[in-house]
Order: sequence, then C-alpha cells, then structure tokens
Amino acid sequence: MPESWTWKMHGNAKEEDSPDDSSHAPSSASPDPITFVFVNQAEDVTALMRRRISNQQQRHVIRSHVMQRVRHLESAQGKSRTAAREIALSDNSRTSWTSTESGTSIKDEPVKDEPMSPVPGKMAVLPKRRKPGGFVRSATPLNPSPANHAFDPFQTLPSNNLPHESSESLLGYCFDVLLPLTFAVEFKQPQERLARQAMVLQSKINSPATFLGFMATVAAHRAILYGRHKDLAPSNLNHDELITDPDYKRVKHEAIVAVRTFIEKSKTADQYMVDACFGLVSTATVVGNFEEARMHLKGIAHIVALVGSSQESLLWLPITNVKVSVGLLQQPILALPWTREPIPTETTTYRPTSEKRRGTDTIRSLLTRCRDICNFVEFNAANPSGLTPPENATLRQSAVELEYDLVAYPYDIPDFFFDGEKEPTIPTLESVIRTAALGFMSLAPHTIMPSTGLGRALTHHQKRATEAWLRERQGKSAVPELKAVFWSLFIFAQCALKQPEEDFFLNLISQTMRDLWPLSWPEAERILTGFLYIPRLQRVVWKRIWTQVTSRSEALRIQLASNLSNGHQESVQLPSL
Repeated sequence: MPESWTWKMHGNAKEEDSPDDSSHAPSSASPDPITFVFVNQAEDVTALMRRRISNQQQRHVIRSHVMQRVRHLESAQGKSRTAAREIALSDNSRTSWTSTESGTSIKDEPVKDEPMSPVPGKMAVLPKRRKPGGFVRSATPLNPSPANHAFDPFQTLPSNNLPHESSESLLGYCFDVLLPLTFAVEFKQPQERLARQAMVLQSKINSPATFLGFMATVAAHRAILYGRHKDLAPSNLNHDELITDPDYKRVKHEAIVAVRTFIEKSKTADQYMVDACFGLVSTATVVGNFEEARMHLKGIAHIVALVGSSQESLLWLPITNVKVSVGLLQQPILALPWTREPIPTETTTYRPTSEKRRGTDTIRSLLTRCRDICNFVEFNAANPSGLTPPENATLRQSAVELEYDLVAYPYDIPDFFFDGEKEPTIPTLESVIRTAALGFMSLAPHTIMPSTGLGRALTHHQKRATEAWLRERQGKSAVPELKAVFWSLFIFAQCALKQPEEDFFLNLISQTMRDLWPLSWPEAERILTGFLYIPRLQRVVWKRIWTQVTSRSEALRIQLASNLSNGHQESVQLPSL
C-alpha cells in the first residue's frame, strides 16, 4: 500500500488523523469534515523533504540526464570538463587558476583565449581586443531584459525553491509551447493569452504552492513532448515512475512539499487552498494517475462547497474536472459551477447536417452541439483576428458543458443496464460514437497530445469500444452505420498518432473503405463532412491518414496478386472487421 496522509478540517479548525485527540471532535451541529488525502506521502512533511527515490536504476538515469545537461551548458559557455584521471596526473604540475572577473568559474579549469558564448539573460565581460586601427570595441552585450533571477538576487521570493535555470526554462516552455498548444483557439486574442500567463506569474510571487503546481504540470507536459518517458497507457503502475525527466522529479517533489506545508499552516479553508491543489490534479491527469487526480478532486469538492470558486479557478477547475472523468470514463465528480445558457445565435452560423445521426436521442442532440463547436473553431481558423472575448468565453463554457454531458449522460438514462459497479452498459455503436465525440473534443478547442496519460487513456477507451462493436457485428452492417464508424475511425487514428494502437485503426479504416466501395478522397471527405469535421484544421491530417490506408491496401493487393501469379498457396492476411 502506498503511503498517504489525510488532512481534515472541521469548520474553522483543522486536525490531522489522531485517534487519541478528542478535543478536535466536531459537535453534532458541526458540518461534515473536509478531508484531503495526499497520495504516496509520509505523515511527516520534514521526512517528505528528505525523501529519496528508491529505484536505483531510476536514480542513475536521472543523474545521467543531469550531467548531460551540465556538459551541454558548459560546452555552450566555451568550457571543457577535464576527466578525473587527467586532473590527478596534472595536480602536481599545474596551479589552480581563479578568475578575478567572476566568482563562478570552475576550479582547475583550463583557460582558453577564445571568447565564451554569453549565457542568455546574463551580462558577460570579455577581454577587449585591439584592432589594427587602434579602435577598441567592447565585447559586453547589453541586455535590456535581465534574467528572472536578476530581480531576486538574495532569493527572497517564495518560489525560489527551484534552481533558476529550471524555473526559467519551464516558464519559457509554459508560455511558448504548453499554453499556445493546449489553448490554440484562445491564444489568437492577446487578452485571453495574457489572462492565463498572468495567472501563472501572479502565483510565482503570491503562492509558491500554486506556482510549483503549475510548473509540475509544465514539466510533465515537456517530458512527454520530448519523449522522456515510457508508455503511459492505463495500468496499475504509478505513472510518476514512468517519467525519466529530472526536472519533473524535482519540481513535482517541491510542489508536494509546498502544498503540504501550505495546508498544514492554513487555519481555515479558502480559495487559495483550492488553487494550491490545482497542480496535484493537473499533473496527475497529464501523466495518467487518474485515481490520484480523482481523490484530490474529491478533497477540492469539499473545499469548494464552503468557499466557492474564484474567477481564476473557473479557468482551470471545470476543464480539469471533465478531463479526469474522460480519463476514467466515469461520472464527473464536481458539478458545473455556472448556470447553463444557450449559445447566442448571432455568434455562429449553423450548418445543416447531411447525415442522419445514429444512436439515442441524447447522443444525437450532443452531436448537434458538437457541430456548434466545429463552427466556432472553423471560424477562428478562417479569421485572422480570431474570436472576440465574448465568443471565446462562450466557446470555452460550451465545450466544457458538452464534454461534461458526453461523460455524464449514460448515468441519467434508466433504459441502460447498470452492472455490479453501477456503470452503465451502452449499446456498442453508441459507445463508438460517444468515444469518437470525446476524441474530437481532445482535438479542439483544447488540444491533448496522444502520448500523454490522458491521450493514452482515451485511445484505450476508443479501442475497447471498437472491439465491442466488432464482436457484436453480424455479417454486413447498414451503410449509415458503416459511415458513422468510418468517421469515428478517422478520429481514433488521429488520437492514436504514433501510438501502438494506430495500426489497429488504420487497418479497420481500410476494411471499411472496401465495404463502402469505391471511395476516393473527395467521396471520403463528403462522408466525414456529414459528421464532425473541421476542414481547415483536419483536412491535411485526415487526408494523410487516407493516403496511408490506400497505400497499405494497394501493397496488400499487389502482394496477393504476386502470390497468385507465382502459384503460392499462402494467403495474405487482410484486415478484417
């Protein structure tokens, strides 16, 4: 069993689990206690600060990554690290050199006459070289924007637990990659872009726990994008152990310590406590520790019931809530924190649907609402200035509501059979379409990378739904049903890009194309347009999928013809539904 620590608060008083202390027991009139469980943590926060990674191989990998980055940094600065054996041989014949210009040079490091490359954000004073004409040019680069740590030379800001280099690189990745990639639609508007960036920067000064939680999420995202991880498919493993990036290990540890320290010192539940727990939930969601994220969300639900949600929390809490539910494919934990309102008709142009929707009335109505999201995103892609702030707010709220309903609606339909775990049994075709709609929502307006824990979990649900439909399928399916599955498979293939399940979906697309024979790309695109399809964003990707499928089918036909012409009896295994 993993170590855990539970924090409790009764009204305005808090307590740790202690059976001997009865003075903190709530009276009969007191409200239910707030509990927040920390996963994989010891009871003593000071012991947590000294915690060491138990896996020796993992420590070796992290140490190797750290030393590799140190060598790259020194190489960029024009420094060369001398091997320990050479240092031992030359100790008696060489005197140590200490720079009078800087106190940061490495001892016993050889002096080079070549100029060193300046470190970004730092001011380097280099030797002057006299030119033949007598004119001397200063080699000092003047940088009007010093590095972040230059504003805090004595390290008094509350977020200075991380090394400056790690903090700056993670902030740069957050602003340049993570936020623009995840919120691509919103980032066309400077006001929306600055709102999310300001939330991160304000937490850097005001709330170390919140800031370090942000940075843990950023570090997880960066590690996955750069491939510093193992497969994050759903499993019983702790997915933190599958991330090999040293920055992630460090910042996740610092975030845990900061949140624990903040909660232990808090006398009452407040909005800052909700924000401080964000990093624990979002990081667990990115790497795929959904049970941990679900446990943290339950603790947040108790706090939100008392103190409500701030405007800052509304930017992340509803989205995180539905993404955790998508990863688990279970009913959302938190209710929507706003009153639903219809989309204003003047903000979007509705397009008629050429294909009849398959499934129950509920899933058909949800697919119609998905069309509204398509229209917003398509208009944003076509318009250089993007959506207006009110339209962005409408899109953000509508997307969260739609994804919430896609996950929650089976629990509200009494006609569905519920198993022993109180999970609904959905008709197989409807399950395929439902997971396809959830996959579409992972592409726009909020983008989820296929290799993240959330992306891998969604692909797992999609493959399981497809396999259930294949088992139930009797002979030939009706053309409308095949068209719905054909569209779903394109979404599944895009969600599984460069993942182990990609070939499975490509083979099924190939077979479906033969059943809908003949299909050229314009014919295939007309079928896709009848469902959910954003041409400006998806045409290139889906045409590439179609090209891959046709190339595979052609290669199989050539191989089969060659075998028949040569009299070979071996059959070629074709993908089959």
